[in-house]
This record gives sequence, structure tokens and C-alpha cells, in this order.
Amino acid sequence: MSGWRLFLLIFVLGAFSVLGHAPFFVWPAYALGLSALVLTLDDARRRPRPLRSGFARAFWFASGAFLAGTGWVANAFLVSAGDYAWLIWAPLIVLPAGLALFWGVAGALYVRLAQRHAGRIGAFVLIVMALELLRSTILSGFPWNLPGHVFEAGGAISQSASLIGAYGLSVLALFAFSAPAALSGPGSRLSRLMPVALGVFLLASSWLYGVQRLSQAELEPSETQALLVSLNLPQSEKRYEARHDILDQYLALSQSADLSQADAVIWPEGAIPAMLLDSPDLLSTISDRFPAGTRLVTGTARTEIGLNGRPRAYFNSLVSIILEENGAVLEAQYDKARLVPFGESNPLRLLTELIGFDSLSELAPYYSPGPGARTLDLEGLPGLAPLICYEAVYPRYSPRQANRPEWLLNISNDSWYGNSTGPRQLLNQTQYRAIEEGLPLVRVAAAGVSGQIDPYGRLIESIPSKSTEVLMITLLEGLNETPYGMYGNALWIIVLLILAAVAHFLSVVTSAHLGRGRQPSEGR
Repeated sequence: MSGWRLFLLIFVLGAFSVLGHAPFFVWPAYALGLSALVLTLDDARRRPRPLRSGFARAFWFASGAFLAGTGWVANAFLVSAGDYAWLIWAPLIVLPAGLALFWGVAGALYVRLAQRHAGRIGAFVLIVMALELLRSTILSGFPWNLPGHVFEAGGAISQSASLIGAYGLSVLALFAFSAPAALSGPGSRLSRLMPVALGVFLLASSWLYGVQRLSQAELEPSETQALLVSLNLPQSEKRYEARHDILDQYLALSQSADLSQADAVIWPEGAIPAMLLDSPDLLSTISDRFPAGTRLVTGTARTEIGLNGRPRAYFNSLVSIILEENGAVLEAQYDKARLVPFGESNPLRLLTELIGFDSLSELAPYYSPGPGARTLDLEGLPGLAPLICYEAVYPRYSPRQANRPEWLLNISNDSWYGNSTGPRQLLNQTQYRAIEEGLPLVRVAAAGVSGQIDPYGRLIESIPSKSTEVLMITLLEGLNETPYGMYGNALWIIVLLILAAVAHFLSVVTSAHLGRGRQPSEGR
């Protein structure tokens, strides 16, 4: 097969492989996709322009995967369809194609560098993982749907993230699910079976470790209680003009619970479509409706005013407000540092301004990043590290050592993406942060799943997606710092080097076998 038919098939296989990710977790689909990609890259060697062919094949495979895996982003452009629907080609074409470039480069490097024997699976993993790390960091990074995310968070295999993180699990997933491609190619039967056997061994070992870890899991409750408030409201209805009505809904919902039992009332990101700290009327209403001494933790946009009296910068923030009899007092704030590209920030602003686009943000033209992760020490609460929405995608985005928090708080606004796979993928990735850090994670999401995730990544109590409810939780105690929390990516890099050593061993075994059967007239 060649030409457009080949690329269409590869594109469809890439899209099909996304069934391995949340909310489906169909591993065979992911294994089929990766193995087919390796085989088609092997075939690219025989083409007149092998590097170009390798790039194209990996590019089209990844384009299908990223379109199926991130196509839900288009929903955000339909919230204000009159303003942004004409840009819908960006999330449906530009975003998948841009992300696929990394895999295209990986495909070309594989064709150029990998040997023609079973050890090429190790080379495939090394090359793809290097490009995945680059994808996770360049232009603020987009580590969405990493290969390791095909393992459902909270399950047995996902527990290995406490040792090697989601990146280390990505090494395991890439190797185990591309290994079947080694069954096709030169070499002895033993050398071709070894990658598959090693992949099965790695999966089985991770599963056994997870089963053992979960069997010893003990959840210790703290003395802290928090009220989680989830209001199911379409993003299209969150307009500045409706701020008072929306505030009334949040207040009524919060008052349906016993506020005297809550050490904190937590609302999601962007709960009220206004800059709350600059709205005395809204703060006054909240103070009047809540008992004195109530702590409200919520997300809000905020401004910093320059010397000329005009806004100098805008931030997407988490704020903690103490409601006193004489008004609201700002206790602490955290400014989001990892901003959503084109939703909150714009790394290509100089270019997009030519077509009249800044960002999808409705309260500010764009946001500035905050200084970075921090632990908030609030009186009467264990130290917490905020994660605003998309920040929960990044491994090791929480303070270390003496500043290590006792729990993680993720507020999010999932209503931008409707009833799509996006919020479900985000939830799975958020659960990985709890496993990696060994800390409980509380999540409050507008129109998404809210609840408490234990230090093993399990959602133990929740408000379902698209529900309007409140949930009073007792915060769990965290675990001792995990190996991944202490050593970061060092452990999975060791795993990767071991796989490279195994690949080299397979190379030696295969070369020796071919050398015994090679005719004198054969080339290298």
C-alpha cells in the first residue's frame, strides 16, 4: 500500500489507538496502533526517500491520535461561536498537526538510527520518549495523553508512578505495546520473542507491585473538613451580566450544608464571571450570606494596577477569603503559572494578532503567569499546594522538601469542553499527581467530577460530572514522600538505560545469528 491510502490507514490507526486512553483504557487498541507504526516505519526504509517516508508515516499516525485525543478543544471555540467559530480549524488542524511534528521527527530518526533487528524496539522507545519530553516542555509544554496515561490511575499498574512517575510509565507503555512488532523481522525466533517477553515481564511486575501496594493501603482521616460545591452551568451562560444570579446560586447551594462544620468552603475555578477582589458588591453579598469566620476558597481572575492607574497584568488566581462581620479579608492568593496555550496565554501572540485573536479568555485579553508552585499555610488548615485546572497535567508541579504540602487542591472549569473526553482525560491525569506525590488531592470542578482522591490515585468520594451538588469531605492524611517525589525522573531514566542495554544485547545476539548464516556475497 502507498500514497494517500497508506496515509489514511495510518491516520485511522493513530485515532484508533486513543481508545487506550481515558475514559476507555482499551490497551489492545494502543498496542495495535504502536506495533503498526513500528512496522510501517520499518517498511519506510525500503522506500526511495526513507527519512521523508519515516517522517510522513509517524506524522500522520500522530495526527490521527492527537485529533482523536484533543479534538474536544474545539468545544471552547464554540462557547462564543459568533466570535470564535471561524477559528475552529485551529484546534482541529493546527493543534494536532503541531503536536504530530514531534512524532514525525521521531519517525525520521528511527528510520535513520534503528538497526534492522529485534533491538529496534529499544531504539523506538528511546527516540519517541526523547521527543515526548520535548513536547512536554517546549512553548510551555503540553504533556497531554502521555503513553503512560493508558494505565487507569488508581489501578494496580498505575501505582508504579510512585516510583517512576507518568514519564517512567510512558517508557513501560511504549516498550510493552510496541514489542509485538519485533515478531516480524530478521533474527532468531528467540531474539524476536525477547522484546515481547520483556514487555510482558515489565507489565506483570508493575501489576504485582501495585497489587501489593494497594493491599497495604491505609487511609488515615485528618481533623479537617471541607465543603466542595459544584454547580453545573454551561460556559455559554457564564457572562459578566449574570454574575449576581450565578453568585446567588453558589450561595444557596453552599448554604444547603452545615457551614459550621466546614474548615473551608471551596468553589471551582472561574465560579463567578467577575474579578471578585475588585467587586465590593459581590464580596459584600457573600459576607452577608455566610456566617462570620467562614473561609471561602475559590478561583477568580484578578488584576494588578500599574502606576498610571491602568491594569498592568491579569492573573488567573486561587484566593482564600475570610468572611468577617465587617467584610471580606483576603487571606492568601496563588497565581496560576502554567497557562493554557491560546485559552489563557498566547505564545504566538505576535502572529495571531494579525487575525485579531488574543485568547479565549472573557475577562481579560490574556493572563500573565504567576511565579510558580507554592504551599499555602492557612490557619487551621494543613499546608496545601494549589493546582489550577491545567496545572494538574504536569508531573512534579508541587513544592519539595521543607515546603512539601500536606494535600493538593485542584480547582478547574471543565464546562468549557462540554460532554467530551477532555475532562475525563484531565481527571485521570490529575489522579496521577496524587500517586506521584503520595498526597491526597481534592478536586472541585465546574461541570466536571469533584471529590477527594486518595494518595493512591483512587477517587474515593465524588460529585459526578454535570451534577449540581455539595459534598462535605474529611481530608485524608498524606503518605511519606514517594521515591518519585524525592528523586524525580532519575529512576525512570535508569529504567530507560536498562532497556537500551537490553536492546544492545538483542543487537549482539541477532548479529551473531545473521553472521553465521550470511553468504559471502551479502552486504552489511
